[in-house]
Amino acid sequence: MNLTYTDKMTGEEYNALRLSVGWTSITEGQAERGLNHTTFLTAVRDGDKIVAMGRMLFDFGYTAYLGDVIVRPEYQGKGIGRQIVESLIGRTMDAAHEGERIMFILGAAKDKEPFYEKLGFHRRPNEFSGDGMSMWRTK
Repeated sequence: MNLTYTDKMTGEEYNALRLSVGWTSITEGQAERGLNHTTFLTAVRDGDKIVAMGRMLFDFGYTAYLGDVIVRPEYQGKGIGRQIVESLIGRTMDAAHEGERIMFILGAAKDKEPFYEKLGFHRRPNEFSGDGMSMWRTK
């Protein structure tokens, strides 16, 4: 393995990663717009092949959404996902001002909650927070 970390990837590569883990693809235009409006992106390549990615949407206030942490199945269990998440959290904290607290939120893929718990995330609901919720709509 010859892994390199970058902040660039294409919509086509993004969809290829989504499909590699059994997610549906989205239009290439959606993928490109989403990537272009991402605050912090970490993509991992093995040679020329994209093998993992994650992105953070940060409002530069107090809310940061960790989205789309994807590692190709054959690369899982090697610490790549952890490095991506830690990198994105670190970049977000570097952008915060001294003394500020940042709330990191995410929607974990089914059965991936233990991965995030090892990184310090807490399941919802809990004594402070209700259930997380989401909704998809098609135009």
